[in-house]
Amino acid sequence: MRKTLFLAAAFSLALAAPAQATGGYICRTADGSDLEIAVGIGHVPGAPIIGTQLRAKDRVIPVNAPQWWLDDEELRLLLTDTEALDTLVTLRARFTDGRYDGTVEWQGAKRWIRCYEN
Repeated sequence: MRKTLFLAAAFSLALAAPAQATGGYICRTADGSDLEIAVGIGHVPGAPIIGTQLRAKDRVIPVNAPQWWLDDEELRLLLTDTEALDTLVTLRARFTDGRYDGTVEWQGAKRWIRCYEN
């Protein structure tokens, strides 16, 4: 009986714990271009990108992320159109003071961008 109660309590606590299966980053420019990139990353071996969103001037642009890199020092991201024929965004940022700061190339111009963990 005690063992059953213990197992039931342990199971209930496990269900009540918050899920830590995903995370991500929100990246924004500050030059008036209103460019925002959201990246969702799974916290599993291989850490796959589970979702991306590109927003420019309140318009959502469908994208794919065929190439990317994320570690404690650097974030790199290549976003293409949905058919992966045209490169839309190239982001390169270095980790500094709890965030990633760097540059993003969008529509032929290079801009400063900052990414925060979401």
